[in-house]
Amino acid sequence: MLSYYVMKLLSKIFCLLPWSVVLEFGNLLGRLALKIVPTWRMQMAAANVRECLNVSPEEAQEIAEQSVVKFGRMIMEVLRFPLLNPATIQSVVKTDGLEYLEEAYARGKGALMCTGHFSNWELLGANVALHGYPMLSIARKQNNGAMDRFINEYRELVGQKVAFNHGKEGVLAMGRYLKEKHLLGILYDQDSSDTGIKTKLFGKEVLTPVGPAVFSRTFGCPILPIFMHYDPDGGCRAKIYPPFYVERTEDKEKDLYLATEKLIQILEQEIRSNPSMWFWVHDRWKDGKKRFRKN
Repeated sequence: MLSYYVMKLLSKIFCLLPWSVVLEFGNLLGRLALKIVPTWRMQMAAANVRECLNVSPEEAQEIAEQSVVKFGRMIMEVLRFPLLNPATIQSVVKTDGLEYLEEAYARGKGALMCTGHFSNWELLGANVALHGYPMLSIARKQNNGAMDRFINEYRELVGQKVAFNHGKEGVLAMGRYLKEKHLLGILYDQDSSDTGIKTKLFGKEVLTPVGPAVFSRTFGCPILPIFMHYDPDGGCRAKIYPPFYVERTEDKEKDLYLATEKLIQILEQEIRSNPSMWFWVHDRWKDGKKRFRKN
């Protein structure tokens, strides 16, 4: 559990320092992270950027590197969660489209807040919760128990409840939260199993989790795509899309496919708008090891 207490100590230190100093530490940490990411992952990331966005090898390499460097800032922002509360969050994150969330939540059916591993998704969840919305965030259990304890404690610190994305208890918690007309936060841009719907991201086939579409169709709740961006001036901005609903026709598979395809189209649009914010070092198309890893 030593790493848990180390993170708590670092959090206290970085909460005392000015943000400009903390940001420098974050950038340094991000640059150090480049040294430990496996070479094959960086090669894969740069190749995928080049193939998806049709940019030069030099620009693709820069985007791939920046997608790793930003994690330094992301970690610093999480360490400063103790400074966040309903009164301070609006000075940290500007929110576009909050009226869409207000309108959707007022319908009394709960809502699905769907995002990707894009910019700081942890701060994105905190932003929604600190605006006063009861929110359950779906998370993957960390391999390191101490770090799992730390990140979940900090998620709850800013008003979120947490359920894991595997197992019966997690599914029951999701369904119960929606029945209680609350918000469910889902990361939908990665596939961790052999299940899902086949769609195309940047023209290349991927398996995409079907959970958001299933929940929306089952409970009649709206889907609100939401993404975090870092503005050119260094600030944070959350962007909430207008809600949409999954149709409930006799063709269930088509209903689920169309909703999932729409989410993927929005994800692709967001990535094109700010490509270095996405998690390119993840083997999204499941061919990275075969193409780049040398055994």
